Amino acid sequence: MGWFSADSDGGGQWEWSGAAPFDLERLMEGFGVSSWQPLGPLLSPYSPEPLGVLLEIEGERYLLRPRPEGPAGEDSEHCYRFQRFLGLAGLPVPALRQTPAGSYCLVVGEERFELQQWLGGEDFASAGPRGVRWVEAAGRTLAQLHEAALRFPGPEHRWPSELRAGGLVQGWLNLARERAERCEVGAIASALQTWVEQWEAVLPAAMMTLGAAHGLPELHIHGDYQALHLRFSAEGVCSVSDFYASRWEKRIFEVAAALFAFSALDWQPATGQTRPLVARGLEPERARVFLRGYGSLVRPQGQEAACLAEALTVMAPILMINGPLEDLFFEEGVELEESQERLEEMLERLAWASAWPGWLRRARRWLAELWEEAASN
Repeated sequence: MGWFSADSDGGGQWEWSGAAPFDLERLMEGFGVSSWQPLGPLLSPYSPEPLGVLLEIEGERYLLRPRPEGPAGEDSEHCYRFQRFLGLAGLPVPALRQTPAGSYCLVVGEERFELQQWLGGEDFASAGPRGVRWVEAAGRTLAQLHEAALRFPGPEHRWPSELRAGGLVQGWLNLARERAERCEVGAIASALQTWVEQWEAVLPAAMMTLGAAHGLPELHIHGDYQALHLRFSAEGVCSVSDFYASRWEKRIFEVAAALFAFSALDWQPATGQTRPLVARGLEPERARVFLRGYGSLVRPQGQEAACLAEALTVMAPILMINGPLEDLFFEEGVELEESQERLEEMLERLAWASAWPGWLRRARRWLAELWEEAASN
């Protein structure tokens, strides 16, 4: 992403990491906007860089930001069609401003930009009673999204087979194995290798169970429904964004991933960290209220509830790597040898991650009953 710096004449440039600064006037001209006011960068405690530039246009706030790249050969217009449909269906999805040519994406050189309505709200925080209410609201909004998705008239937008759930998790585990082989800290390398082996041992059975299960609904999912892409107000979820991973998929994978994100992880905006919420598995109260929120509108179908543990087996490693274990994979120049305290803390997180396959095996019946009970109350 990048950051905003104002010029003395009131104009501005957007400096984006790894690229030359972009002239905001040129970008606004590309969107057909002649009058606008820069409000500065949009910061997130969970991102090391600003998410984009906030602007005021005709009395409304917008977020100007680069569009991330998707998988090779992806239909880049699907996410826009899906977002627009969900917004018209009443979901809190920000509207996108079009260029004069009718495109939702402005191409400047090799970069692409979007101008998205800014709906406000707060970053998610796990702590306290408010955090629990927001977890239930996240479950309810996901159910509304899935209910609306069943009516989406667009063509099925399928990712290549290697990018569907099983292929995705194997790709992330391959990355973890490579990281373990390169890691110069013996204890970390050994723990990470053990973690990979434990998940690779249970994934084939989980995928076979899911493949043989009956009545698992498929629809277009958000694709990355987690706290980073939701914003909250006193009433609940006030914004759902970042539909770039939207695709045709089994519904249960998104339910499992969101359940993990909101009831296994401790989102700490004060520190910008995401850490395990409890020592083992899901925090029971938050798992219950998330599924209660979801189940208030959508009941499990077919063998969905019975397969929730298997879906968590597939999705959990991806969220671990991009959550509590992310500094092992994405932080440059990690020097664990210099801090015994940090080394021990990282080993604790790896131990937490390695305990999950055993916990899921023991919790399989509890998870199925929890979803069924939540949907019947």
